[in-house]
Amino acid sequence: MHRWSALIVSLSLLGLLAACAANTGDQSFGMGTGMRMDPGMMQRHMAPIPAEYADRTDPIAPGAESLARGKTIYEANCRVCHGDTGQGDGPAAANLDPPPASVAHTAQMLSDAYLFYRISEGGDFAPFNSAMPAWKDKLNESERWDVINYVRSLGSSSMMDGGGMMMDGSMWWMMAPWWFLGWALLIGVIVAVVLAVTWAVRRSGRSAEPGETPLDILKRRYARGEISPEQFEAMKRQLSEK
Repeated sequence: MHRWSALIVSLSLLGLLAACAANTGDQSFGMGTGMRMDPGMMQRHMAPIPAEYADRTDPIAPGAESLARGKTIYEANCRVCHGDTGQGDGPAAANLDPPPASVAHTAQMLSDAYLFYRISEGGDFAPFNSAMPAWKDKLNESERWDVINYVRSLGSSSMMDGGGMMMDGSMWWMMAPWWFLGWALLIGVIVAVVLAVTWAVRRSGRSAEPGETPLDILKRRYARGEISPEQFEAMKRQLSEK
C-alpha cells in the first residue's frame, strides 16, 4: 500500500510541475493573430516612450459619439490586420511577422501615452520592426484618441470583474483544460497523502494486537511479506533462544 501511495504522490507532483511549465508565459501581451504566441510582444510593450508622448493622456471621454467615430476609423484602417474584434486576426495578419497585437486585450493595460505614441509613429523601427504604419500624418489627434477609445471598448467586456486578468471566451476555452488538469492533480496529491497517512496509522496500530506473542507478530509480518523467509527463520531462532 505504501509503495502505491508513494508512486501516486510522485506522479501527481511531476504532472503538476509539467502542467505549470506548459502553462507559463505571457497570456495577454504575447497574443497576436488569433491568439498566436508572440514572445517578443511584451518586450515591445515595455519600450520607452519618447518625451514628446510621455505625458499624453486621453482628452476625449469614451462616449457613444467617440466610439462611433473610432469604429469608423478602425474598420477603415485597422481591421485588416487587427481583426473585427481586435484579436489580431484580420485578413492580412497571417502574413505578418511579428503578428498584429491583440489590441482588444493589450489596450486595456497599456497607458494612454504608449497607445498614442504607437498609433502616431507606427512600428517601422526598432524595437518594434512591424508593418504598423505611422498615422500621425493621416489621422488628427482627436481621431487617434477616438480609435484608442474604440479598441479599449472592444476588450472591456472581456475583463473579469474587479480588474483581474483578461479572459474572453476563446481564452477561457484555451485555459480550461489546464485548470481542470491542475485541480485534478491537486486532488490526486491530497488523496495520495490521505491514503499514505491512513496506511501508516493502521500499520502502527496493528504492530501489537491484544494477546499476541512475539512469534505471532513475526508470523503476521512474514505472511504480509514484510520480511523474507531467511529473516523469518533467523528471527524465529532468536525468539526460541530467549
